[in-house]
Amino acid sequence: MNPLLGPQSLTAPYQSTLNSINTNPIKGNNLIGTTNTEYGIVTDNSALMVAAEYTLNEFIKLFVGYEYIRMVNPSDPLGVGATAQGGYLLSGVEDNNLDSPKKVQVLWTGVKYSLNSHTDITFSYYREIQNDYRLPPTCSPTAGWRSSCAGTLNEYSLYADYHFTKRLDVYAGIAYSEVTGGLEIAIPHGPGVPYYYNNNIAPTVGVRYTF
Repeated sequence: MNPLLGPQSLTAPYQSTLNSINTNPIKGNNLIGTTNTEYGIVTDNSALMVAAEYTLNEFIKLFVGYEYIRMVNPSDPLGVGATAQGGYLLSGVEDNNLDSPKKVQVLWTGVKYSLNSHTDITFSYYREIQNDYRLPPTCSPTAGWRSSCAGTLNEYSLYADYHFTKRLDVYAGIAYSEVTGGLEIAIPHGPGVPYYYNNNIAPTVGVRYTF
């Protein structure tokens, strides 16, 4: 069982009493305030993952992987007031959030190149595929997208790592991602604009010391 926790409400003293997928009323007591509590979407998850790594030579290493995740409504539902990870209470709970099983597939591959004994450069590609788990399906560019709609994510990343010592290294990288469908639910362009950003560029830089 995996409670998927949503944000606390900042505009109301109590959590919403409507199911986020089908807008049906959530049954049961829902009178726990939102201060220091969480909102929980509870699912039973099963997953299978396979991964492989192959060293071509002393400079090049290849890797590939696949993961399949299936989520269904919980066989042992939680209630309002249940304890979530971190000891927080659930002030709102959805135990029947899924109209049908939610299926997520994640694929990834990449190559790592050792430029020298101190420097590694890695290029990676990731793809996520989500099914439409709301019934009946109402997803289209004209009807609008919801997080329950089918969608995809593609991400490309380039990463460089320089090791000063065995324990100390610095790194820098950049990732570009693009999403479609239900995975496109992110940040709208602005007031009155009926569509969302569907791509993102994320640079990173840092120093790491391993104890």
